[in-house]
Amino acid sequence: MDGLPPAPITSLTPELAERLREQTLDVLSYLVKTNSTTTYFKESAVLPRFRAALHLTDGSQVDALDLSATELFEVYHNNVGLSVYEDYLPVISRFFEHPCNKSSVENLMAPGLPVFIAHSSGTSGGAAKYFPKYHHPEHMSKAMAETIRRASPPSRNGEGKNCITFSLAYRQIITPVDEVGNIAKQIAVCLLSSGLGRKESNMPVERDAFSSTLRVPNCSSPIAVSFISDYKSFLFMHALFALVEPNLETINPIFTTGFRDLCRTIEDHWEDLIHCIETGVIPDINGIEAVKDNLQHFLQPSPDRAEELRRIGKATETPGWFRRIWPQLRAILANASGPFATLIPEIRHYTGPDVSIQSVAIVSSEAFLAVAYDPRDLNLYKVIGSDDVIEFLPVDEPEESKYLAQSWNVESGRKYEVILTTRDGFWRYRLGDVIEIVGFDPRDGQPLIRYIERRNMHIRLANEVTTETQLRNVVDATSDLFGRVSEFCVSPDYRQAAARYAFFVELQGDPGADISATPAALHDQLKKHNENYLKDSRMGKIGVPCVRVVQPGTFGDYRAWVIRTKGGASGQVKVPVVIWSEADRTWLEEHVMYDI
Repeated sequence: MDGLPPAPITSLTPELAERLREQTLDVLSYLVKTNSTTTYFKESAVLPRFRAALHLTDGSQVDALDLSATELFEVYHNNVGLSVYEDYLPVISRFFEHPCNKSSVENLMAPGLPVFIAHSSGTSGGAAKYFPKYHHPEHMSKAMAETIRRASPPSRNGEGKNCITFSLAYRQIITPVDEVGNIAKQIAVCLLSSGLGRKESNMPVERDAFSSTLRVPNCSSPIAVSFISDYKSFLFMHALFALVEPNLETINPIFTTGFRDLCRTIEDHWEDLIHCIETGVIPDINGIEAVKDNLQHFLQPSPDRAEELRRIGKATETPGWFRRIWPQLRAILANASGPFATLIPEIRHYTGPDVSIQSVAIVSSEAFLAVAYDPRDLNLYKVIGSDDVIEFLPVDEPEESKYLAQSWNVESGRKYEVILTTRDGFWRYRLGDVIEIVGFDPRDGQPLIRYIERRNMHIRLANEVTTETQLRNVVDATSDLFGRVSEFCVSPDYRQAAARYAFFVELQGDPGADISATPAALHDQLKKHNENYLKDSRMGKIGVPCVRVVQPGTFGDYRAWVIRTKGGASGQVKVPVVIWSEADRTWLEEHVMYDI
């Protein structure tokens, strides 16, 4: 492969360590000088020691203080504790007051009014969280810019297209009003990807009617598709316009689960899609009424392409079927690490060996953490550290700020929780994601990481705590018995005297010949990976797991249900590895074909 990165180094030279230290000090200096004027900084109960140490109680400005970058870092390090979302909620909630007064929300977390407010997917076991996103100068947006660049690569021959399945839908519009009642700005509450798409393409919500008439030259789908809220209709339209385009080079569904849902859409609606291509008629399907005319404008009859697709046929059993549909297809750009890795075999069946699967970045609603380092390794990322201060809390130390490590003194092979001080006004915020340091980039010293798990994602029925990673490992270890597992999640099962784990499993293809042995095999693996699980099972507190095989397409339908009933957004609903919600468990139980 051309353009491969150099092999990681396991320790930093003094020169590289100093380079990382200088970068962190520069970013911190900017963040403190910029955001110390905000309402949150001045009012937060998390920051009084920091304010006092900076002598800001008299209203003076940080940039007027006689502090070097090194001194400022020491004050920050010693006086800012860890924070969680609940610390910010009382302030962020001001955006959702009625009326929303401009004077109450201007300069709230960072200077000015937000460009948009990102909401989390709300699928990690709780309600959605909200993160105001502000305008920042170019030198504070390098990680964001690099992520965007990788998500939409240029065509190799100048004629290729990308299928990017991002949504422009929003949850609501916030309209701060000034002292005379005039609307100061319309602020969309939406996914991070939606807000960035609007920002980078200059598509504010005020121009949605016009934007929905456009088409980005290198994209297969017209922009109108991105305004469809119904998940299944959203996928159908992306599939339709992708099939029209024989020169498709890349597909970017953000997560592997989104690609799998797109594959299923093409498979399930093959004849309908070809009929649309042949006739050039957009069908009447749910949720497209507002943009149907705009969609119709971009779909012209193409009987030759329809005939070509019919000759190819719905060859779902043939490995590499998609390369016959799109001979130039070269890459699937999707997060394929952590819980998204189980879908890789199914994706490779559709694409064949000549289409690469490439992770793009680790991005959360809070920040841009890292970009993919080596295209051959789907779970190897490079920390950027140019937009925010990224610190590392060892998972084997007390959860206190004094134990934080910096990019220049983290240790290879050690696991850390990521802690963020962001350009958008969050201070030593606990992201909750656990990563492992696996080395450093020899060119600039930046840490190289692997995503491990969510720190708070686990299941506990007795004295055991079984983590997300352990659950994935036990499924991987028993995969030969299952057949091919496409997706799974785990939930408590109380139908017997001893509580047990219920594995909801969707298979790719037929079940394995020895699938009846999976409950006992999962039980053995859980005991092997978790000493407390072993003890509790011996004491009769935990029973042998049950395996509940769900109907094909269930997890895609689950994502559509979440979007429809819980205000999620197309393309970014994640199924948590552990599900506690009674409503979610009931929904899954209704789709069980049989228990093992």
